[in-house]
Amino acid sequence: MLKKLLFPLVAVFMLASCATPPTTIDVAPTINLPQQDPSLMGVTVSINGADQRTDQALAKVTRDNQLVTLTPSRDLRFLLQEVLEKQMTARGYMIGPSAPVALQIIVNQLYADVSQGNVRYNIATKADISIVATAQNGNKITKNYRSNYNVEGAFQATNKNIANAVNSVLTDTIADMAQDTSVHDFIKQNAR
Repeated sequence: MLKKLLFPLVAVFMLASCATPPTTIDVAPTINLPQQDPSLMGVTVSINGADQRTDQALAKVTRDNQLVTLTPSRDLRFLLQEVLEKQMTARGYMIGPSAPVALQIIVNQLYADVSQGNVRYNIATKADISIVATAQNGNKITKNYRSNYNVEGAFQATNKNIANAVNSVLTDTIADMAQDTSVHDFIKQNAR
């Protein structure tokens, strides 16, 4: 009886010791919302997202003498599309198809450059996001939002350290989007 219990227990512990850390980064930035514009009366915009990064990795780190590629836990196109929808709804817009102004949010760059030695690590993150607004009358505007964030720490960078750096740079970028009124002004001028 003891052998029947002991063997599976030893096998579970052996497998658990071989487990590798996950290769996904939990992307969950804080979403800042702009003030509502009471002058908007039933203005609808359409929104879609695009990811134009050449590499889908968020970071590449060396662990146990192997290069590990870390990818986001969510599709960045849909994450940023959701962010923009929340911001536009907070301003007072309605979201729907065939609107007088179409918005596209594009991920140009989002990457954490991780360098680590024996005693310290450095994470340098960069975000570059564009919003392209195209009106049915042919007018168009492109607004770019860029942010950088650097952090240092002791020993090796964990997935949580990298996730915190990525979320910090994304949160800063989203805050810039919420404070900027140039796309909002463009929509108000061209949605009639």
